[in-house]
Amino acid sequence: MEAPGRIWFGYVAAVALALIGLYTRDPLAFGLAVAVLVATVLGEWYRGRQARITAAARDADLPDLVVRWARGWAYARAFPRPVAVPGGVRVEVGEPGRRVEWVATDHADTLADLVDTVSATPEAWLSVVTESPAGVRPWFVEAGLTDQADEEAMMSIALADHASRDLPEGYHAETVRDGGLIKVTVRAAGAEEEAASGQMAVIGSDAVADRIKTDPAHRRRGLGGAVMSLLAAAAREAGADHGLLFASEMGEPLYVALGWRVEARLVMARSSAPQTSDESRHA
Repeated sequence: MEAPGRIWFGYVAAVALALIGLYTRDPLAFGLAVAVLVATVLGEWYRGRQARITAAARDADLPDLVVRWARGWAYARAFPRPVAVPGGVRVEVGEPGRRVEWVATDHADTLADLVDTVSATPEAWLSVVTESPAGVRPWFVEAGLTDQADEEAMMSIALADHASRDLPEGYHAETVRDGGLIKVTVRAAGAEEEAASGQMAVIGSDAVADRIKTDPAHRRRGLGGAVMSLLAAAAREAGADHGLLFASEMGEPLYVALGWRVEARLVMARSSAPQTSDESRHA
């Protein structure tokens, strides 16, 4: 029985025992009713306390995860090292339409300044990691930013728990490590073009997945899972033990099946500038 069910059962049992005591004038029944009531109230208080502690720990960890992910993402794409700013980091992307990007959490004390800064900066983007996308979007509207409709999932995993998926028959993979960057390329037998590929940036104990993709002609054959498995194994060999990524709506089910868990959501907005062809954060 779930905890809320146990709590309601406790209240019902206490009332039932009290009614029995009232009807039979049995002091033992009254005593049991009081004991059950006290135990139920204490249980409910403890459950609420643990929920608050868990939420506080999650909120405290999220800014750290954002910084760690941004470092790996910047490394994977050969951007300069992110610069810490209140609420998150600033990344010099240097792409047409996306010259600079801020990646931050949704803390109200810092988000207000960030949306104003991005609004006043040409070719700037703001990516906000949040548990309440609907609560962030009004900030974009008020600042005059262009809201990018898609949401992505911030996900993490202990790499030791990563599921293993084999390459399907008829494909072969190449894994190349260059410093802290690991790349996996999958091709069909006898073919030159890539069927699937992906990369992971290893920084310390973190491995940040990036640009995981499968050619449309080779989808639904398990290549994405095989690429992720190869990357995770290589990242573990390189000393990483924790994985981070942002997943698109289409990619999220794959990562969940491999053992990744959702930490928060990502919403994005940009200042007035042309869109680029690679506007997502997702792996």
